[in-house]
Amino acid sequence: MATSSRPYQNEYRRNARSSDAFKRPKSMTRSQVLEGERKEKMKRWITFFRRNPHRFIKDYFGITLYPYQILMIWVLQRSNMAYIVASRAAAKTFIIAVWAMTLAVLYPGMKVKTCSRTLKQGGLIIKKIEELMQDYPNVAREIHKTTSNQNNYLCEFRCGSTIEAVPSSESARGNRCSYLIIEESRIVSKEILEQIIKPFLSVRQPPYLNKEKFRQDKFLIEEPSTSYITSAGYKAESWFEYVTNCIRKMVSGDTSYNFLAFDYLITIYHRIKTEKTIKDEMEDNDTLTNQLEYYNIPSGSSGQSYFKPTLFERKTKRAFYPQKDDNYNAKRNPYGIPKVSGEIRIVSADIATRANKANDQTIMGCIRILPSRKGYVRYLTYMESHKGKNTLLQSKRLKEVFYDFEADYLVLDLMNAGISVFDALTQATPSDERGITFPAWTIVGEQFEFIDSKVRDDMNQRTLGIEAERVVFPILASKVLNSQIAVAFRTSLQKKLWHYLLSEGEAENFLIKKNKEFMADATDSSAYNFFMNPYIQTSLFIGECINLDLSQLDGLIKLERKVGNYKDRYSCISYGNWVISQLEKDLLREEGDYDEDREVLDLTLVV
Repeated sequence: MATSSRPYQNEYRRNARSSDAFKRPKSMTRSQVLEGERKEKMKRWITFFRRNPHRFIKDYFGITLYPYQILMIWVLQRSNMAYIVASRAAAKTFIIAVWAMTLAVLYPGMKVKTCSRTLKQGGLIIKKIEELMQDYPNVAREIHKTTSNQNNYLCEFRCGSTIEAVPSSESARGNRCSYLIIEESRIVSKEILEQIIKPFLSVRQPPYLNKEKFRQDKFLIEEPSTSYITSAGYKAESWFEYVTNCIRKMVSGDTSYNFLAFDYLITIYHRIKTEKTIKDEMEDNDTLTNQLEYYNIPSGSSGQSYFKPTLFERKTKRAFYPQKDDNYNAKRNPYGIPKVSGEIRIVSADIATRANKANDQTIMGCIRILPSRKGYVRYLTYMESHKGKNTLLQSKRLKEVFYDFEADYLVLDLMNAGISVFDALTQATPSDERGITFPAWTIVGEQFEFIDSKVRDDMNQRTLGIEAERVVFPILASKVLNSQIAVAFRTSLQKKLWHYLLSEGEAENFLIKKNKEFMADATDSSAYNFFMNPYIQTSLFIGECINLDLSQLDGLIKLERKVGNYKDRYSCISYGNWVISQLEKDLLREEGDYDEDREVLDLTLVV
């Protein structure tokens, strides 16, 4: 094994200076001799197990590991900084729990902290240890007690070591440990990691270092260590910087830095999951999700990508939420965002009606637009997706979201199923759950000159309701219009007119601090999903955008998705942006900043 700064290697070298057998001084009694021999054997066994922790796990704990898990233990053992990227179902939590227990027993007084996006997720390691206590007697005999509740997850060992779960948030500030484990590190924000979590690290202080003969021996100082465990994410996120830095140091010869990665095939090979189970899990996912969760491939823009990750700024904290039917309030949406002066709100929708992996999804997005001297500033505050709903249900849901959002306009793609949804929208729509009837809608009025007159006449003729509200901006996509929509969207991104919701890790920290309902019941996964959905959808939207490849034909831009990927979220938001860019012309004319020649160039050139 290559040398490193891990303490067990220092102890091995020191012990190696003594002779192979314990020598009895003449003045020793028989009992003292036996005690001396026992201590000498203990030193050698401890040294051996610290150098070979997988042997300790098997021979003492009685836990059998797969070869890839032994490799993980070996990497964790020899590293001051280890980064492991593994697919779903690769038993990451199990192996981290086993490794944390091994450290705690072999290094008395060791303080281990496991840091996750929430306290509950970090507590899964403590829960796993409690399961191991039931199955392995020698695990149970080493542990004094465990605590598992929504406020505290702690495992205390008889030797004075502890394993404690902490959340990746401000509330974790001030913790100290000698070994730090960061689970799902890709969703821990760089700010929290650098300012709060990494300062946890401190040197373990075993009692023998207080003795005079050891106090000044720098050779015995144990470097605190960090292990990052995660599944793959987007290359544009901060986690990828840490991965590449770790790999760079490893290949340069620094043996204290190590990287390891596994995909889903390891789980099939070792029968942790069957091939059929994996196929069933992957079937309803798009290619991007499978790429991240199962193939373990970080996602980033290719050389042909039209939208670069750096164009998507994620700083907006507060999301909008439609009302729930079970606590509907006709007077005020408790999850709404108050409108400000001059604000316009748009709901944009891309429609699908069939639910299977080969077809599109229905996407609804809520966009706030506020006037500024450089144009309308756009805030994407909410998205939701649906599969396989009929046109009546979709029209009803659109109206629910529209009125909860206090929207002014709907942007609707009329291609394919969209025209059927439009027909349903033109009728009054009853909502039994809410005890109200939504009014009929139709196409916007003639003041919006950019809408083709033939389309307007056709939509008016299709309208069934009397005195229907004029709120619908229709989109009838063509090769020319799709090219213009793509350029207009990228131009708005380059002008920094778009603001997006926080990433999931940052969103959780925000919701924990600001939303009492989010943490009211730690066992209620529906509340978690409800409040996290807009942030997760935003990540999926950005992933779709940066995985669209550019091609050109006859001077027109065409954005092509990779096989199996979705494009619906991009279509939904870019359609909304197209309408905003048309409304923007009047705003910029008022401000004196509209340049028609510049617009022509923007819509015909790839910059």
